[in-house]
Amino acid sequence: MQNPHDHKAALDRLLSHAPAPHRAEFRQNLLQRLQLALRIVGRTVQFLGSDGFDGSDHPDGNFAAEKPLAETAMLLYTVGRHAADPALRDALDRAMDDLAPHARSQRMRWDIVRYPSVCLQLATPHILLGALGRKDARFDALLAASAVASVSESHEVVPYRELELMWLKALWRNEAPRSSFAETARRTALGRAIDLLNGTRDDAYAHTHAAMYYTDFGNWRGSLPRPAHEFLDESAAVLARALVIEDYDLAAEALMAWPLLSTSWSPAAAFGFRVVASLEDKVGFLPAGRSASSQLLRLDGHDRTKCALATSYHTAYVMGMLCAVALKPGMASPFEIVGPAYSMSLVADLRALIPARSAHWEQVFAALRPDEQAMLAPFLLDVALMQSSRKGDVVQMARLLQTAVTHGLADTTLCAQAAGLLTRMSALVAPDS
Repeated sequence: MQNPHDHKAALDRLLSHAPAPHRAEFRQNLLQRLQLALRIVGRTVQFLGSDGFDGSDHPDGNFAAEKPLAETAMLLYTVGRHAADPALRDALDRAMDDLAPHARSQRMRWDIVRYPSVCLQLATPHILLGALGRKDARFDALLAASAVASVSESHEVVPYRELELMWLKALWRNEAPRSSFAETARRTALGRAIDLLNGTRDDAYAHTHAAMYYTDFGNWRGSLPRPAHEFLDESAAVLARALVIEDYDLAAEALMAWPLLSTSWSPAAAFGFRVVASLEDKVGFLPAGRSASSQLLRLDGHDRTKCALATSYHTAYVMGMLCAVALKPGMASPFEIVGPAYSMSLVADLRALIPARSAHWEQVFAALRPDEQAMLAPFLLDVALMQSSRKGDVVQMARLLQTAVTHGLADTTLCAQAAGLLTRMSALVAPDS
């Protein structure tokens, strides 16, 4: 495995006070990160591709082998668009060789036949391998028979999962998505805001995943059901929350929104990319967070290796997918923070309202140049608003909203939701007439 200090040295060069890096330089940095993700594939498939993970003592619980196999296939699918690069071609071929026997095993064939209501989900690795040129006519025939079974649509799914199925079906049939694809997108977070103040982690995943499937991981350019800036405002809030609680899986997924929509990196997005990239360089891979360490300490040998992979492979994959979509033609360097600057007094005031928790983003923020910090007032406002809401500090929320109005920062979904919450709370405590 490549020495993470090599990545760090490259990142330091990208973040120096020198002029903006040439595309070739940041492209090479992202390609090296893709190579890291591909190296993790072999071990993941080896340890988790047959039986999944029995993690009854772990916060994320158990998962069957279908989960890492499908996620491996999604990583390879996003990397596949860069297959012509000699730095990736051999590694991608090896990873597909590792995946294919598990994706089309006898047990998987049996499950496709036995469970037609989820046959497309089970066949995700097969479908994505086919899209990469690794087809299997016999497996296709089994899938086709199950896909038209009388109970093939009997399993109810939430809208973004419905979008996923429509995406998979289009890839499998090698056709454009049907007209109902856009209608389904309107019922997802692409068309409706999630609750940024009190929503669940599942709500945040619904937000990040809808964009992945609707754009075919950045390959398709359909019209969004609402203005892109609204969706990206919410992505920025999801990112801010993920960085604060050190949920790097969710942070990396939220960051995909900008390249998926072929939009320039916002200052908050570029800062978020810098946070996850520097953490990957520090650890050697992007970790999920802090929760898994105590479980690992109780294990050794094979069990420890399997647990380590189970708790880290997904986030490492997401980082790889992020780098793959960030390499889209026309995308600027994700390491360069560019945008309007705000007063340093505003930045200092907002930063003072955010309790120090020794999260990695705080260290990265402290190391920024003053001109870069001055561009991140909107990010700090998002963090301060969400934390004041969590504490139930309505006075601070009101002051923050007034500050947002004063400095032209209030035109976001998060500010609108905060104002709505304060309005509802005032009605709650209003005296009876």
